[in-house]
Amino acid sequence: MTELYKIANEYAALMSEDLPPELIADTLEGIEGEFTDKVSAILALCKNESAYADSLKEEAASLNERAKAIANKVERLRQYIADCMIQAEMKKVRAGVHEVTLRDASKIVEITDPMAIPVDLVEYETLVKPNKLEIKRRILAGEEIAGATVKDGKQSLIIK
Repeated sequence: MTELYKIANEYAALMSEDLPPELIADTLEGIEGEFTDKVSAILALCKNESAYADSLKEEAASLNERAKAIANKVERLRQYIADCMIQAEMKKVRAGVHEVTLRDASKIVEITDPMAIPVDLVEYETLVKPNKLEIKRRILAGEEIAGATVKDGKQSLIIK
């Protein structure tokens, strides 16, 4: 079985040769049939692999949900132990090979009105992002933009 790229090369070579039209037509008919069969087989493989990738993504999402549920269960169990220790007024417990210590609560800051915070206590983040659509529009309109050019991207394959 011939590889797709070899068929494409044969087609291109045939188009560049000076051969009688009947010979070119017969040869092209054979090459095009083989080419379309190859493309059809590759597209079927693409479809199968895409379906497999989708099923793997679904399985990953399911496993992530299960992991999150188990992590939440562990957190609830830990909180249950802490609540029981607080109720029993115990700071430390030895349970088999485990030792549990109830640490005093740390102080945390709660922001009730972010706009009321003094300027010297606020951190700023700046995001610089060129507007590519506007840059492209202006360059294509003939304007020169320093630091930017427009070039051809990759061709895309549309499968219907």
